[in-house]
Amino acid sequence: MIALVFALLLTILHVFSRRISKIIEKHHINITSFSAGMFITLILIDLLPRMIDGLEYKAPVFLIMTIGFVGFHISEKYLYQHVRNKHLLLEELAELHNFGFFMNHLMIGFVLVLTFELRSVTSYLVIIPFVLHTISSSMSLEHIHEKMKTKFNKFVLNTSTFLGALFAYFAGLENFWYYTIFALSLGALMYISIRDMLPGGKKGNTLMFFFGFLLTLGIVAII
Repeated sequence: MIALVFALLLTILHVFSRRISKIIEKHHINITSFSAGMFITLILIDLLPRMIDGLEYKAPVFLIMTIGFVGFHISEKYLYQHVRNKHLLLEELAELHNFGFFMNHLMIGFVLVLTFELRSVTSYLVIIPFVLHTISSSMSLEHIHEKMKTKFNKFVLNTSTFLGALFAYFAGLENFWYYTIFALSLGALMYISIRDMLPGGKKGNTLMFFFGFLLTLGIVAII
């Protein structure tokens, strides 16, 4: 139930994302860099080691995690390589961004519930990068072409995190499927964090990324 409450709070954050994004947009790079440092560190030193437990239930967690990572990458690159018309490409990318945003936050809600089922104190730590990522992705979504933003579209996108959490909560997954879906979602979120949460070149704030890494490492070590 705690995970559902946090998922609902993230959904409310989506609803007010327009106001929030206008206020803190100038800090977008700092937020994404800090969030990347926290989230990637948390995956590598805490969540990924927990995935190894899935091998006991014959869940191919590393293969599934790789499929999640590669699947999101291919879906994006396919459009760039196969859509030649520039105007059509922009529309297709807007649709993909909407779909990617929906799947992204659907998985965040799903992973949120699955993480809390691990019954670890570090489960609460994942809330911080999820909140920052929600703010960051909401700012990015504001720049999608306006005609793609119907009321129904907005409603579906805003509730995606809570829908993912509800599905995970009521799914009642057996151990094999629990670790399989967790690994798939984690692989996809790893790709998203590397692509969107690690700004390339001079745009990224290395200091904020390093601070996010140190903070997460310190908290996990203390716990």
